Amino acid sequence: MKQSLFSSRAVILLIACATALAAASTLLHARGITPGRRFSAEANSHSISAIGHAGFYDLLRRLGRPVSRNAGNVPPSTLARGTIIAAEPNIRYLQSANERLAGVSRLLLVLPKWSGTPDTHWPSWIYSVETVPLDRVNQVLTFVTEGRGSVSRRHVDSGEMAWQVNSIGINPTLPNIVQLVQSKEIKPLVGGNDGILLGEIEISGRQIWVLSDPDVLSNHGIVMGDNAAFMLTVIDTLRRWNNSDPEALIVFDGILHGFQEQRPSPLALLFGFPFVIVTILTCIAALLLVLSGTSRFGAPLVSKPALDFGKANLIGNGARLLDYAGHHSEVLVRYIGMTLNHVVSVLRAPDGDMAASEWLDRVGRSRGVKASCANFFRIYQASHKSTGREHSYSQSSLPKSSLHKSSPRELDDLFENAKKIYDWKQEILKGENVTHGYSNKPASRF
Repeated sequence: MKQSLFSSRAVILLIACATALAAASTLLHARGITPGRRFSAEANSHSISAIGHAGFYDLLRRLGRPVSRNAGNVPPSTLARGTIIAAEPNIRYLQSANERLAGVSRLLLVLPKWSGTPDTHWPSWIYSVETVPLDRVNQVLTFVTEGRGSVSRRHVDSGEMAWQVNSIGINPTLPNIVQLVQSKEIKPLVGGNDGILLGEIEISGRQIWVLSDPDVLSNHGIVMGDNAAFMLTVIDTLRRWNNSDPEALIVFDGILHGFQEQRPSPLALLFGFPFVIVTILTCIAALLLVLSGTSRFGAPLVSKPALDFGKANLIGNGARLLDYAGHHSEVLVRYIGMTLNHVVSVLRAPDGDMAASEWLDRVGRSRGVKASCANFFRIYQASHKSTGREHSYSQSSLPKSSLHKSSPRELDDLFENAKKIYDWKQEILKGENVTHGYSNKPASRF
């Protein structure tokens, strides 16, 4: 047998690790977790940080506008009828969503401006911010408007600027650093000599509005001045373009920030009501099935030994039965009678009790046997009478059963006499072929 490459401890560890990984994989899959970005402190509709847009989303929702966050769970027909807000999209995700955005009829593009570092103690907040490089902002504008404009930034002394054009009718409040778009093909809705804050352009039948500075709708800016009213008017005006459905959704496109839909797993149904009841009952049934197949815990039971049909076991069982019944005296009397009968048969002693007794004593003395056969005859007769039966020397009439129970003293005497007669037999039969058992001579009366 070849030695294993792994020790038993290593094999157990590998099996345990594999089992743990399989269980973790099943649980994660059952919970419906899919790869994707979590909510962060960056500029998106889930973020409650200073540069996030959760405040504007909540404003629309509280004012009764049909608003939603898209993570891939909005049908294309709804996107085509509704108003899509692409607020500070990531150029990498924007490029991958080009085909999907091609079917959007109304789009509000909010150009990126700020990038924040999350706070280590409060991950939903930002510790510091910095402006996004203009080349990245221009990439977003170029990709959506097909290269029809550029972006610049300028410093202003006051929060309000003088706009030569303001179709919205409300002046927004802006920070000291204002981000504007310069383009001859984008129609200014709110703009001036320095650039366009809000402009519109129609490309392939799609109405695209471009908001150059996100500080108007971000969490820290929407509470300033009339920015909330300004943004609400912008959304309502864009939704009414081309007599659109007033109940159409306003969708914040989260896919442009890397969010993905968490698709429910089929296994997740097993842990949700009401299917969890069936799951619990199935687990209980499986546990009961396992327990029913387990006889016991701990060390295995010792199996019973197989039956022994040998002579020794048979004799032992017989002796235990006789001992249990209390027939010790009958057994010992029978043994004495059988021993006397065996000696008479082997030595071919003459018939008759006295003749046989005297003849065996003469043979015994000639062979140096000290014990007297006549004495054993008397012991046999006395023991035989104590069983309560008539005296008979015939082997066939030896007592088979009796209700007589010998006392311990009588049993001791019987055992002692049985030992003596056994020794006498061995001495008197010395030199005789005693292994042949009984001779062909008819059995004597002993």
